[in-house]
Amino acid sequence: MARDDDAAYIALDTLGITLLAEFAQAVVDRRETEQRWLMDLRQYRGLYDPDVEAKFGKNRSRAFVRLTRVKVKTANARVADLLFPTTSDRNWTAEPTAVPSVDRDTKRKLISQIVAKTGVVPAKRELDAAIAKLVKMAADKMTKVMDDQLAEAQYKGTARDVLHSGHLYGTGVLKAPLVERKTRQKFVQVNGNWVMKTESYIVPFVAYVPLWRFYPDMSATKLADCAYVFEQHIMTRGALAELAKRKAFNGAKIRSYILANPKGAQTSRAYDNEIRQIGERQSAKLNHDGNYEVVERWGWIGGELLSQAGVDVPAGRMHETFFSNVWMLPDGDVIKITLQPINGVTYPYHLYYADKDETSIFGDGFASIMRDDQTTVNAATRMVLDNAALSAGPQIEVNMALLSPAEDADDMYPFKIWKRTGQDAGQQAIRVLNVPNGLEELLPIVEMFKKNADDVTAIPRYMQGENATQGAAGTASGMSMLMANASIVMKDLITNYDEGVTRPFISDLYKWNMQFNPDNSCKGDFDIKARGTASLMAKEVRAQQLDNFAATLTPEDAPYIKREELLRQRAEAHDLSSIIKTEDEVEAERNNDAAKAAVAQQQQMQDLQVKVAMLEAEKLTQEVAKLAAEVTRINAIATKTNVDAAYAGMQAAGVATERPEIAPAGDAILKSAGWVDSTPGQPTPPGSAAPGAAQPAIPDPQQLAAQRDPRGGQVGANVGEHAGIETAAIE
Repeated sequence: MARDDDAAYIALDTLGITLLAEFAQAVVDRRETEQRWLMDLRQYRGLYDPDVEAKFGKNRSRAFVRLTRVKVKTANARVADLLFPTTSDRNWTAEPTAVPSVDRDTKRKLISQIVAKTGVVPAKRELDAAIAKLVKMAADKMTKVMDDQLAEAQYKGTARDVLHSGHLYGTGVLKAPLVERKTRQKFVQVNGNWVMKTESYIVPFVAYVPLWRFYPDMSATKLADCAYVFEQHIMTRGALAELAKRKAFNGAKIRSYILANPKGAQTSRAYDNEIRQIGERQSAKLNHDGNYEVVERWGWIGGELLSQAGVDVPAGRMHETFFSNVWMLPDGDVIKITLQPINGVTYPYHLYYADKDETSIFGDGFASIMRDDQTTVNAATRMVLDNAALSAGPQIEVNMALLSPAEDADDMYPFKIWKRTGQDAGQQAIRVLNVPNGLEELLPIVEMFKKNADDVTAIPRYMQGENATQGAAGTASGMSMLMANASIVMKDLITNYDEGVTRPFISDLYKWNMQFNPDNSCKGDFDIKARGTASLMAKEVRAQQLDNFAATLTPEDAPYIKREELLRQRAEAHDLSSIIKTEDEVEAERNNDAAKAAVAQQQQMQDLQVKVAMLEAEKLTQEVAKLAAEVTRINAIATKTNVDAAYAGMQAAGVATERPEIAPAGDAILKSAGWVDSTPGQPTPPGSAAPGAAQPAIPDPQQLAAQRDPRGGQVGANVGEHAGIETAAIE
């Protein structure tokens, strides 16, 4: 319920005064817890409490070993890395319920679609399958919508602040989701021109609430059992003026309050001064000029109190309590009241605990858990430094009565000559005292309590990156085992965040979208599940186990290991599955490689065939050249033979001319050799053979070669190039 008119708020003045008294009591009840938080903050920053530092002497060591900061930062990094991995994995899911349901109109629409597609009214099983598919699509869309909303609200950055507060003070507070109206500018086309248009839209907002501004009901130990929760807002004048513009607030009262307090109105709490002293603002003025305090209350209000404040409460419900949200100014004026803004959502606060028990609604952080160890390490370290300073050099005792008045005992240097006036030679004017060095006894004390701090916080030093070399940490497999065990210890913190923040916050965000999101296609009956512990922790432990197993394999193990499956599981455990090729990609590449190999082999065969053809052509060319040379040689032999025969015939003709009586005998010899007259009946020219005389046959070169003189020469011829040229002498 929200009232906009000023008259409606007049009846709420009594309610405002009552609630302010309740807030004042909450401030008193929380004061003791604030003292512990201040000690935690000093311990984190490396500062001693004022009462401890007052006991230090003038020349005593004030060293502070900041172990608490290391533990807190380590827990921040480890938990944030597990809750918000860099991959697309999320630590929550929105899934359809076991038996999803839809409204009657949606069911009728599904039946109509199935009938239009198949022509048959679907059976119950088919209809249930269609409903499950529709709800699954809606759940996937709701997941994407909430992912976008978390990204726009910068949820991861806000969650890191919550984690830091939880690890340091023991409790981290996340406030979400509530309705926030935002404006954005975009360009639209109007009559062919682009103009800028401003539009408003509502989104859920997420905020980190510092513990110093958070005042729960200290009589309860759980948020669900609180009767109220107050939150103190510190606003500038501009922020408060913007609040007056919102319709749900009484703008007139806010504006009047600003004009009545133009320089601001903020009440200084005790912890404000302490925080200033812890920080670097000791010299800053504590005037809060321009700041205003506004108190927001969430909780239950009785029906009779609401009725007295002017709210219409039915008589039959007067005994009930109603959950409401009330905003008040420091003077008790109520500027807003709303009854349960989001259906199904009560407190918009979600608490993360580092360590929680039943003694308080607030938990213990690492600073409180290791306070004794931090104190002891500091004391032992101061002892070490003080002892080292005292034993670094000798203490010198000087008897001034025995020294000359001109001697300066503070002026000491090597080979100095001391002059004395005392008569007692048995007394020393200068005596040197050596302070015993106890470092060997003191240093183990420091290490002992450092180790104890590791034990009580369950955050060992090797988890911080320290290179431990002793015990199980001295080997790769041992270190892997220790890291796996340490990660299991972190599971407790992840579970606390899942149960305290993730599950209730994401469930409320789902309810916010079901009520305020205008897109009905993403709505449905879903279950919100936190999966940080179940999947993220298990994945990290499994990744370490797989890496350790792979590191222990030997070459002899290779025949028994499915290397491809091991590679895939290791990549999935490290969220690197995208770099591993799928079976289809591997098969496609294999086929592609086979095709490339076939093409390359075919090309090689073609190249080989070309080379063979070239060699064959070259061989044929050589054989042709060889045959041509042989023909040339044979022609040369034939020519030479013809020339020899011609000259031999000329010699015979010369002999026949000289001696005609031997011509018939010569003809007979020629005929017996196979010579035939080519021109029978023709007269024989002078000096030639008689008609009918036989023509000499062309002798075979081999026969000529065979017809040799017994003495080694050819018969009837000269040897060499002149064979048959010279005419034999006639006796």
